[in-house]
Amino acid sequence: MRRTSPVLPALCSGKRRTKNVNARIRSEEAAHSQILRTLHMLTDRYGPRLAGSPNYEAAAKWAAATLTEWGLKNAHLEPWDSPRRLAQ
Repeated sequence: MRRTSPVLPALCSGKRRTKNVNARIRSEEAAHSQILRTLHMLTDRYGPRLAGSPNYEAAAKWAAATLTEWGLKNAHLEPWDSPRRLAQ
């Protein structure tokens, strides 16, 4: 009588689950991708941003708000000292 390892079926079914997960990720990306919108906002709308500039602050606030909108729980800005703060 030939015995098979109980691990082998588990490994084979894992490949099927991985394919299903990959297909779901590709489907979600194709239907709801935010990559181009995010890129547009950070490059075209807020443009070049030096640390401490008004564009930097606006882009950082937009990013925190967007991450919160997407469901992240602790997206926030933290204070930091910039060597030179640009006049507003």
